[in-house]
Amino acid sequence: MKTYDQLYETAQDWLLALGKDADLAQAALEASSQITLSQGEFHWPMVKALAYWNLKKFDEGFAALREVDSTNLQCPDFFGLYGMLARRIPGEEATAEAAYLRSLELSPGRSDIYYNLGNLFQKKSPERAIQYYLESLRLDSSAANAWHNYGAALNETNNQSTSLLALKNSLRLDPFDADAWCNFGLTLFQVEKFDASKACFVHAIGLDKMHAQSHVNYGQVLIETLQPEAALASLKRGVELDKSSSNSLWNLSLALLLLGHYKEGWRFYEARFHTEDLGSVVPPTPIPQERMLSKLPSLGDSELIIWSEQGLGDSLQFVRYLYLLHARNIPFRFLAHKPLVRLYRDWLSLDVHVSEKLAPPEQGLEKRPNIPLLSLPYLFGTELHSIPSNIPYLTAPGPVPPHLKVTSPPGGITVGIVWATNPDNKAMYRNKSLPASLLLPPLIDLVNLGLIQLHSLQVGPDSSQLKPFLGVTGVHDWGNVVSDFSDTAYLIDQLDIVLTVDTAVAHLAGALNKPVWLLLAHNADFRWLHRREDTPWYPKMRLFRQPERGDWSGLMSQVQEALNQLFLLDLPSLSKAKLYG
Repeated sequence: MKTYDQLYETAQDWLLALGKDADLAQAALEASSQITLSQGEFHWPMVKALAYWNLKKFDEGFAALREVDSTNLQCPDFFGLYGMLARRIPGEEATAEAAYLRSLELSPGRSDIYYNLGNLFQKKSPERAIQYYLESLRLDSSAANAWHNYGAALNETNNQSTSLLALKNSLRLDPFDADAWCNFGLTLFQVEKFDASKACFVHAIGLDKMHAQSHVNYGQVLIETLQPEAALASLKRGVELDKSSSNSLWNLSLALLLLGHYKEGWRFYEARFHTEDLGSVVPPTPIPQERMLSKLPSLGDSELIIWSEQGLGDSLQFVRYLYLLHARNIPFRFLAHKPLVRLYRDWLSLDVHVSEKLAPPEQGLEKRPNIPLLSLPYLFGTELHSIPSNIPYLTAPGPVPPHLKVTSPPGGITVGIVWATNPDNKAMYRNKSLPASLLLPPLIDLVNLGLIQLHSLQVGPDSSQLKPFLGVTGVHDWGNVVSDFSDTAYLIDQLDIVLTVDTAVAHLAGALNKPVWLLLAHNADFRWLHRREDTPWYPKMRLFRQPERGDWSGLMSQVQEALNQLFLLDLPSLSKAKLYG
């Protein structure tokens, strides 16, 4: 029988060995299970906890250390390990932070503890994580993993230039780290250096063929560069390697939907609420959503809750599915975004209760099952040939209010225009918005020729871009007149055609069955499919796409040619001839 001192030395040896070789973890657990602890003993619980850590059994490791009375404990390593395990337990972030800070009290110069604090805050507060990583690097500038995570946090805060420098330092120190190459590729992706980004992901896969995230990210770059067919193989491989990754499943769904593989694509799209983008979305009821359409009629008198989970355009596109529910005599109420509530109440030809989607969720709905609006295509088994085609599915409830009356021109046609998306979504705004200075001049030429009247439906700060043209007879600004989408619908319903970028107005015009010319960025959203000039979602919509990334001028050349064909004129030549004004 070993003495306590011998056991103490054995525990110390195990701790050192476990820090170097994870294969010893199971043996350490078996050895530690034979030990009867004396009061205040903490080394063997640390052996067990570290063994569980190496076996990725974080709950068991956390429980092993929690049994120790650490009130007067003076071991910084104990609190460091306790913090590492607590960080892996949902809801124990505060415990992890307290443990790390206690470790620093006992040993202030620990670069590894500052590094772990950075890891604790990397997702929920990357700015704070950056400060901890900087302190860790001040104490030890040779730590490749600290440079790596520092670079990843900088990327989260959109500081890509410094992120690239940090990740380069990480790779200089450890050029064989597949994770670092993957994050380097992600940062290059953010600054649109797609060829270099692809090279990084390929190199990461070369270092580790089982690196799931690099396969997925490589697929994402292929999608961004309009190679979705090639992307599928890479995305599917990423999902095979990590079936638990909801982000991988969602990315795969977007590629499938972009290619029109709807049956499989809608199924994988159900992973969206477990992703970083939509994981924080709160459903209106705690009842899990129903996943089988055949079970919905069995609800009896229990009212189903359908709710808008994403943007205004998504809601307008998929609200058509409410008619399918109604046709099956399934009782439901619809929770919508506030700007759309009046539109749906008045313009849907359905006797359905529509109310505002609230956060926190509306009281009194706790026992009702819910279905997110964009899950209905999956439930109804939608494929390209079975997209609901009851268009228009929004119809005017009555006469046009006097303040929204569009005066018919003596000749020519009425054209509505929108050139910018919501500026609150910076990435989408930057990608999808067209400068009014490119859109308006060829249209103003048509106004001056008496061929069209121009009606701006643009709202928000970008409506000010119309000011230089407001003196032209036949140009009308409705931006300060409309109060919600019901008002906008009245205007669109009186127009002959709408020219718009990819925003909610495009879907509204399509739902009203108006002719729409949709101006799309090079990497257009999955709903517009791949390389098509039409869309099965809206039969009177024509798609114009940027020929190259960011090339709005090239897109406007296509629009100009289409206008020439529409009016059977050489409009640029007429403009140069100055036959008007």
